[in-house]
Amino acid sequence: MDDTPHLDRLGPARAGPVDPDLPGPVRPEPVDPDLLSPDRPEPVDPDLLGPVRAGLIELDLLGPVRARRGPVELDLGSPKQRLLLAALVLADGRTLGRDQLIDVLWADDPPATARNVLRTYASRLRGVLGREALVSVGSGYRLVPVSTDLAEFERLRDAGWLREALALWRGQALADLSGPYAEATRAALEERRLAVLELRLAADLEAGVEVTGELSALVAAYPLRESVRALLMRALYRGGRQAEAIGVFTEARRVLDEELGVEPSSELADVYQQLITGSLPTGPAFDGTPGPVPAQLPGDIPDFTGRQEAVRAVEELLGAGVVAISGLGGVGKTALAVHVAHRVRERYPDGQLHVDLRGAGADPADPALVLERFLNALAADRIPPDPDERAALLRTLTVDRRVLFLLDNAASAAQVRPLLPSGPGSGVLVTSRARLSDLTGARHVDLDVLPEPEAIALFTAVARVPSGPTPAPVPSEQTPARVPTGPTAAPVPSGQTVARVVEACGYLPLAVRVAGARLAARPRWSVEDLLARLSAQRLGELRVGDLGVEASFALSYDQLGEELARGFRRLAVPDSAELTVELAAAVLGRDTREAERTCEELVDLSLLESAAAGRYLYHDLLRDFALARTPEAERRAALATVQASWLAAVTGAAERAMTDPGARDLLLEEASCLAAMDRRHRGAPDPELTVGSTLVVARALALVGALDPPPADPFSPADPRIAYARGLLALGLWEAGAHVVVHGKAALEAALAALGR
Repeated sequence: MDDTPHLDRLGPARAGPVDPDLPGPVRPEPVDPDLLSPDRPEPVDPDLLGPVRAGLIELDLLGPVRARRGPVELDLGSPKQRLLLAALVLADGRTLGRDQLIDVLWADDPPATARNVLRTYASRLRGVLGREALVSVGSGYRLVPVSTDLAEFERLRDAGWLREALALWRGQALADLSGPYAEATRAALEERRLAVLELRLAADLEAGVEVTGELSALVAAYPLRESVRALLMRALYRGGRQAEAIGVFTEARRVLDEELGVEPSSELADVYQQLITGSLPTGPAFDGTPGPVPAQLPGDIPDFTGRQEAVRAVEELLGAGVVAISGLGGVGKTALAVHVAHRVRERYPDGQLHVDLRGAGADPADPALVLERFLNALAADRIPPDPDERAALLRTLTVDRRVLFLLDNAASAAQVRPLLPSGPGSGVLVTSRARLSDLTGARHVDLDVLPEPEAIALFTAVARVPSGPTPAPVPSEQTPARVPTGPTAAPVPSGQTVARVVEACGYLPLAVRVAGARLAARPRWSVEDLLARLSAQRLGELRVGDLGVEASFALSYDQLGEELARGFRRLAVPDSAELTVELAAAVLGRDTREAERTCEELVDLSLLESAAAGRYLYHDLLRDFALARTPEAERRAALATVQASWLAAVTGAAERAMTDPGARDLLLEEASCLAAMDRRHRGAPDPELTVGSTLVVARALALVGALDPPPADPFSPADPRIAYARGLLALGLWEAGAHVVVHGKAALEAALAALGR
């Protein structure tokens, strides 16, 4: 990489005074010029650099501007706020003055409030990136160094990894930003990309790779770029197409004369002269010999555990062509697909192709770019510019081949369809959180959580806990070594403690793996220690390194529209074992048809499970995740609607029970549901509603004699549902100051015990 500062190479956006340290025209900043000197960087306390310098934040500029902290996408705010961040990143650690940044954001037309707005943008960026990330210097700002895809592009370029460098581009640089500064920067960065692309094409040409199709498309996109025309002339000549090569030069001379009124450059003229005299070096020609067989599968999972039935099912279905594996985030779709792919790879001697389609994030992979990668791997002699033509060429190349495609993390069937091969010999494994019901011809495998024995086996394999009974306690200074166990072991250290750990993990493979990894990384922890931490805060404890259950769920949640996200949150509030359509309608404040549609959409996205027709349930960890994201006002409103619905059900059941003894059990069931919900949420959302609900339940139960205590045991009824109902009544009346109504202190204590409070 040359030592020219990034911003010096970006060029001016328009005529006007230009600071040599900036990428475009700026107004000189009226502060001490030493503050802006690249020779005098401001000292920064290393302790203040925090996660930014530590590399935890990654910024992408080669496409839409985005940022991540580990696997979590960061919200960078409005386009101008992202533009400010891009300018600070491209300053490469140098300070940009206030007026310089105002010029970047608004050019010649800043608002009267520009300075205040700039400060607001800076404050918001600190809130996203961390307060230590953005340093105030005088009236300007400096961003501490961060990891960027642009820096990685230049590193790969300088190391000679040209194809890998070009693969980092996700479209135009700063694609979501506008204005003179963004346009000038985009043009400068595009020039860098084209320069690397030309180097790669020249290297391919010298190696005998067929590049005429790619060069022809590039000439059509950049008709005034003479260096590309020179490469195309060389490629055509080496392919024995001398007349076409001469035609490229003739066309270049015409375009240059009409557009610019100039003659071709000496470089292009020299190539033409060598071409017509036959002195142009031919070099190696592409002989049509296939390149190496692609073998792109990720490594198999060393401690892959269980799933024997699912493995057999996927292997059998793969013979039919396309298998789509779906399930909630962290359920092990990718692990299963990779494991099966390694088991069957011998069936596909013409290669195995793999791509992460990034469907769970905000920036799914472009099928056209994936097709380019696949066609290169299959040694296509040309890559058409048109996406439909690329898809057709992929089908042509695979019609008589046996290739295995692993399309991981798909966003939709539309993203997958262009990537499908033709012919009966190839196989396709697709994984997706959403069920791709509209992927014609696909066989579907809906992956569920692990059975308890397999979850225990996975935990012990990852955690490296003993497979036998727990050894006798030893002093902490003599922590016993952990003994690795195989995935088929059935350990139960500390009695049933491991079983309780995997239960706390909801038997979700990602959660089980994270819990095991945490224990393995803490040799002085016991399984009991881990269980205690999970009991206190499950989602907060289920993360290690770049793995985290909450972050995995957030990828799906963040893609929901506002209404669907609200439904996902509110439906978790009742915390009932199952959600009926009627209960969902009460929670959402919709009719049953609309409520069922919302539930079914969440099922399709693997954020809700369908227990039966019209009945739904949450995975335990997903419910915790939903409740953690539910604002208090929204929770209270949902509780009020659910409580009102259950109160109505209690009253209705009581009326029926007066004439139908069989309805008594229904009444007790409805009353206990109401009590359980109040216990979970520590009382109703409104004290008045608490009292009101208890009185309604009391009247209803009294109508059928359910409150009459048995003579032998007046305060401990055998039926727990009656105990719950009495507990609700007693607690509500006590909180209202009306405890004299019930049977005194003993009755109240028994009621509280029944409620578990």
